[in-house]
Amino acid sequence: MVEIVRSLGLAWVPVRKVGTTSIRDAFRGLASGPGDLRLTADRSMTPDIRWRARGCWRFAVVRDPAARFLSAYRNRIHHHGDMEATRTHRALTRALGLAARPEIDEFIDRFWRYYWANDILRRHFRPQIAYLGRDLGWYDRVYRLDEMAALAADLSARAGREVEIARLQAEGPRLTPGDLTTRSRARLEAIVAADRAALGDPAFAGGLPAADLAGQPAFGRVGVRADA
Repeated sequence: MVEIVRSLGLAWVPVRKVGTTSIRDAFRGLASGPGDLRLTADRSMTPDIRWRARGCWRFAVVRDPAARFLSAYRNRIHHHGDMEATRTHRALTRALGLAARPEIDEFIDRFWRYYWANDILRRHFRPQIAYLGRDLGWYDRVYRLDEMAALAADLSARAGREVEIARLQAEGPRLTPGDLTTRSRARLEAIVAADRAALGDPAFAGGLPAADLAGQPAFGRVGVRADA
């Protein structure tokens, strides 16, 4: 998916559970009207998405994979109750013998069954690199989630007015990897392995390393284009 403010030449590739609600509220507010905002369907990165964003200043925001997973769990399972969202979801949950609001260790243990049983969960637990694509050098800037102040400042400079990014969608019980059993932590790392490999291996608390990403600019230099 990509969102584009045509008048400002800005293109943002949203990633579910990476500040999306907060960033969207600020980003769409930059458009001069409905015709100034161009959106594509909520789907993985495709050549069509890259084509639509040609000529724009392109950015995205990334997050530690385990922290994103736990955030999605507390928000989608416990706050929104996605396993009970519709009659069909409820019926399928019962048919598969799944708890509608499982504890975190049970959810991790049976994650793939939950993932394939519920289309809402699939959108929120899909790997970040599915949304972003593996060519991170395509972006003009990749921000960490803890760099929202820098993103707001850059958008403000490009828009010519102050942009604020408020924190939204923080509902649900607080969780950290330290709350998990040793077995669950290991299983969680196996689940997020694709994002770990693409985004590096930062500590759970945050920060992206200056590790080379298959020929793309190191995250220590995420503000540098591959062709700079």
